[in-house]
Formats: sequence, structure tokens, C-alpha cells
Amino acid sequence: MRGYLGAGAILCAMCIGLWAAPPDFRGGVTLVKAETTVFDKQTKVPIRNLAREDFVVFDGDQQRAIEYFGDDSGPLDLVLLLDVSGSMREVLPKVAVAAHMALENLKDADRAGVIAFGARYSVVQPLTHDFDAVVSGILRTFIERVGEDTDISQAVRGAAGYVAQDGGSSRRAIVIMTDNMQETEIPDSEVERSLFGADAVLDAVLIRGFLPNVHMVHPGVLRFAPATGGEVIEGRQPGPLLAQMIERIRSRYSIQFRPVDASPGRARRIRVELSAAARKKYPNAVVRARGSYYSADPL
Repeated sequence: MRGYLGAGAILCAMCIGLWAAPPDFRGGVTLVKAETTVFDKQTKVPIRNLAREDFVVFDGDQQRAIEYFGDDSGPLDLVLLLDVSGSMREVLPKVAVAAHMALENLKDADRAGVIAFGARYSVVQPLTHDFDAVVSGILRTFIERVGEDTDISQAVRGAAGYVAQDGGSSRRAIVIMTDNMQETEIPDSEVERSLFGADAVLDAVLIRGFLPNVHMVHPGVLRFAPATGGEVIEGRQPGPLLAQMIERIRSRYSIQFRPVDASPGRARRIRVELSAAARKKYPNAVVRARGSYYSADPL
């Protein structure tokens, strides 16, 4: 495991297993990616060791063959999107101190980065394999000048654009940590289209209880995370919550399928289910995946 110097943490280097990279279809047929989580609805524990034949994918009402299937062994690009507005500054020290524990769930092939946001957003630490630098980046969010107000929609759209610009076949995840209080003028459709176009899953760590939530004028992450197949977890302990979220991201299945022919730019609905045999074996299973994609959009 890696050693962490930031925040006084000490970690060990993690071994990397062999992984099969998803095929690159950019020069030919574009496949649609659907990162999928399966968990027990009673225990909330992820269900692992599922295989390709355990899943059924629908594009609209048409079942599609799964062209690529993978577990958590491939590399991950993870962006920590941290709310540094006035309402959240009280929890940031706890995030920095506990960050090294959360990053234990990443592997050497993974990359992580840090974006701070308030009224604007700023890339504090670009994606890197150096997790010490990520911890330092979290500490540097304290001095970022991004305004006192909060625009979650702008920040999520910007983070999606950032992870998309790198290209490559790594899985893409954005973990936003916020109290979900925002005001924005950006249409929801723009945010969702950016996330779908980036093939990014948005997960949210929702901080509750430190300051009163006077009002909430927009559903924010409560809308965007489920639309991408992501999760929302909430509580008062940001460090353990962040570690839990990263571990859950690592437990996802990567599914890719060939889309149906459709008019360019139109939203298409996706449905990922367990096969009849898998449902019989796991009767309490819940499947969560992205709900839409835009036809002919580049991945």
C-alpha cells in the first residue's frame, strides 16, 4: 500500500492484480457504458461475484447484448468535488484528516483529483497517481477563492467536463461532498447531459447536522446522482462516509452494450436488471445503473 504524508497519515502500498481493459471503440462502433451497483436492500451490502449472464440490459424496450463486462479490477479516475462554501467549511478539517483512510480503497492504477467549489469551481489537484498530493490538495481547498454562494449544478457540470477531456478507458466517478444547499440558473438537462457524455457516475456524500438547512431551492445531488446510477449517503462523519463511498464505487460492475439506432441527440432510457436465475438466487437484490444516455453522443 501507499504511504501518505499529508495530514500525518500512514498507509501501505496496495498490490495490483491483473485487469482486462475495456476495448477502445472510438474508431468504430460506440458502445454505451452503464456502471452498475447491486446490493442487498436489507443489509445495503454490495453483492459481488456476479457474471455477465447474471445481467439483462434494455435500451428503451429492446434487450441488448452485453458487449463488455468487467468487475472492479480496471483503473478508476476519481474526482473529489468538495463544497467549500460558508455552510460547509466547518466539516472540511475532518475531511482532510480522514482523507488518507478513504483513499486506502484506491489502487495504484487509479487516479484521484480534487475540485473545490462555491459560486465557482476550481481544479485544486489534477488527476494523479500520487495520493499524497491528493491529501495535500484537500488541504489546499481552504484557500481557494470560489465565492461564498453555492452552485452545485455548475460544479457538477464542470467536473464532468474535466474527467471527460482526458479520454482513455478508465472508469470515471465524481464524489461530491456537500450539504446540498444551492441556487443555480443552469438547466438540469445540461448537467445530466454533461454527466452522460462523460460516462461519469456521480455519487454524493450529503453532510447533515452541522448547520441548520434553512431552505433548499433545488434537489441538486438528489436528482443528479440517481440519474447516473450513483448513490447518496448522508450523515455527520465525512471521513468514514467518504471511505464507505469509495469502497462502494470499487464494487461496481462495468457493463457496455451496443445502442439501438436512434436520432442523434435524443435521450434514450436504459434499464439494467438481474436475470431470472440471478433474481432467484438474490431475491433481495437492488440494481442501480444510469437511467439514460444521448444517442450518438461520444463516450
